[in-house]
Amino acid sequence: MSGYYLSAPVDEIELAASVAPSVAALGGRVPSSNELLELTRSRGLDYSTMYLYEALRAAPSNRAFIDALDTQPERAESAASTPKGKVLVVPALFYGHYPETGADAALAQQIARKTGFEAERIPIRSVGTVAGNADIIRQHLEKETAENLWIFSVSKGSADFRAFLQRCADLPAVRRIRGWISVCGLANGCHITDYNIATPLRALKYRAICRLFGVSFELMRELATSNPLWRSELRLPENMRLFNFAAIPLPSHVQRSVMGRYRAISALGPNDGMVLCRDSILDAGPVYPVWGCDHFFRAPQCSSILYRLFRHVKGL
Repeated sequence: MSGYYLSAPVDEIELAASVAPSVAALGGRVPSSNELLELTRSRGLDYSTMYLYEALRAAPSNRAFIDALDTQPERAESAASTPKGKVLVVPALFYGHYPETGADAALAQQIARKTGFEAERIPIRSVGTVAGNADIIRQHLEKETAENLWIFSVSKGSADFRAFLQRCADLPAVRRIRGWISVCGLANGCHITDYNIATPLRALKYRAICRLFGVSFELMRELATSNPLWRSELRLPENMRLFNFAAIPLPSHVQRSVMGRYRAISALGPNDGMVLCRDSILDAGPVYPVWGCDHFFRAPQCSSILYRLFRHVKGL
């Protein structure tokens, strides 16, 4: 891959002003992936990406959540404070192989503890299938005794947890889960997976990669957006809240590590380098859009967001 960036910086102030009339015309509605695809074709990817970001921030369904987080302080609790609950982290694909990417969500665990929670990672397989990891989540929750639970899932971890919920919603421990926080979730499937297995040659390449890491090629089939698991309706238990965090990057924001993947699916519309931004959002809960951040959720504002998030949910 040549070049340090996908594109030169753009005037984001002017870009935001240019989308404002179209966002106002939505009347608080969030555009669909199909609408964003058409807008990308007619006005370009920069325009459709800013349009989605501003529409998400303007939507009444998100506004209260965004305002609640933005007014929280960014500070730790006293070391002597009693934990108010427990955060269980469902990490991303390859978290055990490449923890330096943040796939293990270790930063979220650290900040959860500093804001008054217990925190631990559910030991799913680093390259496990969705079905296999959903079973590990079930086994872990069957042994969990904490009363006030929060699930914090990252990337494929959101797919694993969704699969668990759709199979084990009646598990007694589910009644003790206060909420689910999904960050850059693949819980509607993964568009870069679609791309990677779209042709026989690409599929052959990823069969070889799966063999290299000792994982079944079934993982690729599971993550395809056409998988019936992602097409069925998600019904959350009544006791469980859902909060989404969606990375919304312009091409000029994308880190070099995901540039190729971002480019591969850019014709489909705004994406974070793995999934279409709109499809990373589960509509059962509000979304906090994170501007300028790609799928790896690495940006200067992320620590601040995590402090404010955990202080917010502690009060719920």
